[in-house]
Amino acid sequence: MKKLFLLVLFATAAFGTTWYEVGVPLEGKSLPAVLSGFDIVGGKAGYWAEIVCTQEGLKLLDQAGVDYRIIIEDLEAYYAAQMIGPTNFGDYYTYDETNAILDSLHEEYPQIISERVIMPNDSLGDTTWDGNYVWAVKISDNVGTEENEPEVLYTGIHHAREPISVNICVEWARWLCENYGSDPLATYLVDNRQIWIISIINPDGYLYNEEIRPGGGGMHRKNRRPTGAEPQGVDINRNYPYMWGYDNQGSSPDPGEETYRGPEPGSEPETQSVMNLCKEHEFVTALNFHSHFNFFICPWGYKDENCEDSAAYFAWGEIATRACHYAVFPGYQFYNTNGGSDDWMYGETEEKNRIFAATPEVGTDFWQDWRIPEQIEDTRPLMIATAKAAAVYPELEGICWSDGGDGEISPGETVDLIARVHNMSVKDESGQIGLELGGSDPRAELVKPTASISSLAPQSTGTNEADPLRVKVSASAPPDSAIPLTLTVRAAGEEFIHQITLPVGERQTLLAEDFDDQNYEGWYSNWGLTDENSHSPDYSITDSPDGPYDDESLYYLQSPALDLSDKVIAELSFWHLFSIEKGWDWGAVEAKSSQTGGWVTLRRFSGFQDEWREERFDLSGFCGTSDFRIRFTLTTDWAMHLDGWYIDDIELTAFKGIPSGLHELADIRPIIEPIQTITTGNLSFAGPAGTQVDVVVFDASGRLLARTEGTTPFSWQMQDKSGSTLPAGVYFVRTISDTRETNRKVVVID
Repeated sequence: MKKLFLLVLFATAAFGTTWYEVGVPLEGKSLPAVLSGFDIVGGKAGYWAEIVCTQEGLKLLDQAGVDYRIIIEDLEAYYAAQMIGPTNFGDYYTYDETNAILDSLHEEYPQIISERVIMPNDSLGDTTWDGNYVWAVKISDNVGTEENEPEVLYTGIHHAREPISVNICVEWARWLCENYGSDPLATYLVDNRQIWIISIINPDGYLYNEEIRPGGGGMHRKNRRPTGAEPQGVDINRNYPYMWGYDNQGSSPDPGEETYRGPEPGSEPETQSVMNLCKEHEFVTALNFHSHFNFFICPWGYKDENCEDSAAYFAWGEIATRACHYAVFPGYQFYNTNGGSDDWMYGETEEKNRIFAATPEVGTDFWQDWRIPEQIEDTRPLMIATAKAAAVYPELEGICWSDGGDGEISPGETVDLIARVHNMSVKDESGQIGLELGGSDPRAELVKPTASISSLAPQSTGTNEADPLRVKVSASAPPDSAIPLTLTVRAAGEEFIHQITLPVGERQTLLAEDFDDQNYEGWYSNWGLTDENSHSPDYSITDSPDGPYDDESLYYLQSPALDLSDKVIAELSFWHLFSIEKGWDWGAVEAKSSQTGGWVTLRRFSGFQDEWREERFDLSGFCGTSDFRIRFTLTTDWAMHLDGWYIDDIELTAFKGIPSGLHELADIRPIIEPIQTITTGNLSFAGPAGTQVDVVVFDASGRLLARTEGTTPFSWQMQDKSGSTLPAGVYFVRTISDTRETNRKVVVID
């Protein structure tokens, strides 16, 4: 929810302290030093900051001469008025409800979820300052045994006013238990991981919020350590020893401030409980849930640098957030913190192993219980990806085929199959990955059913283009048929079976729009054409052809309706470049059909891409549906104005076939276009003798390297504009003739 300095008034809180949400204009400046002690809950670097504070906080701002606006007066009443659930805390789980649910799960599934276990601490023994307990549960197939399996940790309620973190942790436990034995993925994770969950790290603060605001909306953040100051307590997420008190910008030495780091490193019983569990186990990955920003934050927080494993972190985060579309970045890029859980879990390696820990910041407010179901669904892929990332897990990202150069598989043709696989592990190489085709359909002869992919580094992707699988399609296979096959992927002693479909017949073009006739009939749009920048001459389409995009706007480009009811495979491709404010403004590719009802986001784009690049999407999950549409949207906030999004050469192609039932609507993955590997630098093009062929070559970043032409049969030496032979690498080759245009990925090896 965007709050643009709108004053919201409620009655004074019944329990003494009144909390305000305050906006601080920055006008191109960095955060004022006085804000280091406040909880920053929103904003944008250089433009504004949103904080929460009490009356004492307002006095500090006044004394420091900071200009501010009160956005919401009495946050607790504001949140309480919006709650929809009928019980304490609305539909958020209270401390007692959380324990009761976990107990009931243990009673029903005792073989895979443990009893609640007290997490002891070094200061007070088993309890917190108010005499409560930090509880944990373990989920695994042999739950009472410490097995040699990767361990994963999930936590909630470092901060007492962030209740969505409790529901997410509890519902993750429920999903694993209820789906074990029926859902293959849930079963695999329980069988092959040791999963620990601490739903409520800060029970004292959480119970205090229930006491003062039983209907929900309590704004206490810290624990309840007696400090003689208000608000009472220590910020647990500034109390971890690694780089504790590194400076007074990332935490505060003042007991009255929201980011008070405590009297010494690791002083708090709650912090010690988490630390002791981490020292006793060998967690590989961890998620520490917070709210709110819709961010996925990784180390470092204490200094303005990426951690040494940032590439693995970013890859993990991008995969994990495909459903919820959170922005992925290190914490310091928003604001500095020190003494935080993620920095300690990752950075401290003398008393424990390195843990790849990250913080999902969920939602747009602290208390918004009407969004709980949506947020649980959005974050489940985060949980799954984090469990996968604890060890080698070969994620199949797509399949492509060689096709004789025409993009189609014909009866009697022999085709090579190329699989694209991602190693989900954040720390381990995959070892050799084995591939095996299976199937008994008489229309397909498995000429070469096995292949392999060389070992993949952590969070990296590879293909078997050097060792393709091979299938011969029967000459009697009818056109427009779909041949079902299985593809087994083996790695690190595990195997994963996937259903795939081989389409036989003509590739049909259902949508082709290059905007060059300046009449994109049937499109519904508030975009406009431009001849200032295009992928193919002379026009492209953009959100704001006359200049930068506007504040708080929705730009949309929607296709005509398409019928996929008799199709089995469909693919969308387009070329684009963009300048979109990273993390705040978003371009989105969306799809909608008669079955989805609403729009499904396929991918979002934000940031800068200054050269034309092709994107491809496998839309096969939508096949069998009618009234199908695609849409491009650009959504902007109210601050920075940039050039926007340029799109060109949109194409949607599909294959007809007998529906095989192998496609799931939710299984939407990027398609991998046909790949050719060459070693000599000599690329040949066949076709009817004398056919004119134009060849355009781009590198992996979309940079134009060469353009040449000739007649078939045609051989080209893979040289750039200067005549130098292109080095080993991945290139994209576009061939253009009078009747056909094709795009190929070419891998040149030494």
